[in-house]
Amino acid sequence: MAAGQLTWAAELGDLVGEPVQKVVGECQFTEGPAWHPDGYLLFSDIPNSRIIRVNADGSSSDWMNPSGGANGLVCDQEGNVYACQGAERRVVKLRSNSDGVGELVAVLASEYDGKPLNQPNDLALDGQGGLYFTDPNYRRDEPESQPVQAVYYVSSDGGVSRVIDDLPRPNGILVTADGQTLYVANIEVREIIKYPIEGPGKIGAGQVLFTGEEEQDGRGPDGMALDEQGNIYATYSSLLVVSPAGELIGRLPVDEKPANCTFGGPDGRTLYITARTSLYSAAAGVAGAPPMSSGPAGGDSTAASETKTVKAGDLRLQIPGNWKQGEPSNNLRLAQFEIPAAKGDAEAAELVVSGPFGGSDEANISRWIGQFAAEERKSSVSKGKCDQGDYIVVELSGTYNKPDGPPFLRKTKPAPGSRMLGAILKLKGGNYFLKLTGPDKTVAAAADAFRASFGGDKTKETREPAE
Repeated sequence: MAAGQLTWAAELGDLVGEPVQKVVGECQFTEGPAWHPDGYLLFSDIPNSRIIRVNADGSSSDWMNPSGGANGLVCDQEGNVYACQGAERRVVKLRSNSDGVGELVAVLASEYDGKPLNQPNDLALDGQGGLYFTDPNYRRDEPESQPVQAVYYVSSDGGVSRVIDDLPRPNGILVTADGQTLYVANIEVREIIKYPIEGPGKIGAGQVLFTGEEEQDGRGPDGMALDEQGNIYATYSSLLVVSPAGELIGRLPVDEKPANCTFGGPDGRTLYITARTSLYSAAAGVAGAPPMSSGPAGGDSTAASETKTVKAGDLRLQIPGNWKQGEPSNNLRLAQFEIPAAKGDAEAAELVVSGPFGGSDEANISRWIGQFAAEERKSSVSKGKCDQGDYIVVELSGTYNKPDGPPFLRKTKPAPGSRMLGAILKLKGGNYFLKLTGPDKTVAAAADAFRASFGGDKTKETREPAE
């Protein structure tokens, strides 16, 4: 090779063979490759909001379109697909339906501390029923939703915790096959950071494992992959292979700047690389790390895949199929629904629809806020527009003063660990009220379906002072 060109370390030829071949082209920006246990590859074409399926014969088709701006993908041994939907600011669980295309099973994380996530980017299963994901902010024209760009953990029972908060913009993420080590790409300064995993969602102090060369490697790494020997394949200006000890094994040139990579194929010995407008592959002399067992369960699949239209006065709602409709318990209610309890919650939640009513927005919001004990209460208010009219959403968490007995008695009992979503929809005939209350995890898991029921969109709402 001529001076200045990329060179190969002797060991690299034993791991990855040449040439690197284009598999799929004519995309806009490729990312998130993941091998599915049913024998095909999935990868994201982010700006076109689609997840593409590549079959063993090289043919390709859309697996999910629209994909919610999906970026990072990972599959478990059971065929579930976990995705970071950057445009929707959430992490979700997907699965092939009877037609062989992807459908939403559950929303695993969409907010933290009552605020939307920034832009979930990449994720990794931990082998303990949970997953880690990065949440940088690449919406350069918008303020950050979260105070930091961080790494989060979704536990097997659906809890979301922030585990790393001191990196400027975490990107790619990996968990080693033994579940003992977490790798995070510190993309702004060309570092791979290594963290000990002390338990599910419990991370020890990090240390820099590897730093790329500024001139030769440019910005990075972005996405990463592991082989069965524990070597790390990281995308910089080229694809770098780094040993578990942090030693550079070599650099693999790719025709376009790579963004992510994974292993796949019938024997796990094909290295797939997403790079700008294309997907590439190369034969490997070593297999990739085996897939992890299943991740967080999330909610019931029927909540996402089936809806029914319900009319309540002048209001039309799209209600998930597993929300059980009951007879209104009093004359003020137009409709009421029971939402199945999320894993870890002992009780179901309830959605009540009422109206039309008058009264000022401030008075109604204050009434809802007053239903939660002031101590440790958290609240937020946002405004939005949907096809049916303008709306306001109030979110509260803490100890709910839950009604106890007939309404005329006005008796309550404290229900700690509760959450409420209340919406005021302004229709021509008056204001309609939707009030979803119940255990924190159950209400949080139903938050997206709650907004979707009346046509709301959290990403387009503006925040208002709560109290």
